[in-house]
Amino acid sequence: MPFCTSCGTNVDPGASFCYHCGTAQPRPSAQFTDFLDGLSDRTASILCYIPVFGVIPAIVFLASQKYRGNPRVRFDAFQSLYLFLAWLIVSSAIPVFFFHWPGWGVDHPLVSILKVAMFVCWIYLLVKAAHDEQIRLPVIGDLAARSTTEQL
Repeated sequence: MPFCTSCGTNVDPGASFCYHCGTAQPRPSAQFTDFLDGLSDRTASILCYIPVFGVIPAIVFLASQKYRGNPRVRFDAFQSLYLFLAWLIVSSAIPVFFFHWPGWGVDHPLVSILKVAMFVCWIYLLVKAAHDEQIRLPVIGDLAARSTTEQL
């Protein structure tokens, strides 16, 4: 229970004035709470694997203080980032790089198959994260594990 700033009498925590001497009491300062406080590790892992847009929460989780020492969420965030990088390479760089070859372009069947395979991979990782399981992709998972251990 707080005390009056003038006379020292016990006052209620929400009181604006001391009931004994009438002096105005300072308002308690509002405590800032982190917007990630109510988020569980499982939910953070799920958010990382939202196809294409999961890169945004992954970056937020990697930069946040709450998940700085959490290897599971950091691994999922790094794996999501590397999967997004692979998506960018498949959807943007490969068609541009091979554009001058006959038959290659954005609508080439190999590019479409790779995009569908990566999308299915994202959904698979999302479902596994929802079941609280951690899956390590062959090359991307190794990079994510290395990045996770280097950052701790």
